[in-house]
Amino acid sequence: MQKMTQIMANLQAPSSSEASRPPAFKTPSIKSPECFDRTQLFKVRSFVQSCKLIFHNDPPNFSQDRKKALYAISFLIGKAEKWIEPYLSNLTAQ
Repeated sequence: MQKMTQIMANLQAPSSSEASRPPAFKTPSIKSPECFDRTQLFKVRSFVQSCKLIFHNDPPNFSQDRKKALYAISFLIGKAEKWIEPYLSNLTAQ
């Protein structure tokens, strides 16, 4: 009976490798923001929110404001892209 109790205790106790290993977690993927062209200004809030979700979901890749700015700029087209061109030249020259 004592042997059976010992076997049951061993089966129920987590192994040292299981206890020290944190559970696996995969960062959920979030869709990229829609391109923003500045013709429909009411869409700017949605664009900014989409960018923020990406930044908060992946802090290691967006730890610097420069990285955040370049990511958001990559989704600007049309009038918005023309507007940002002088600032982008300054940003990339740094």
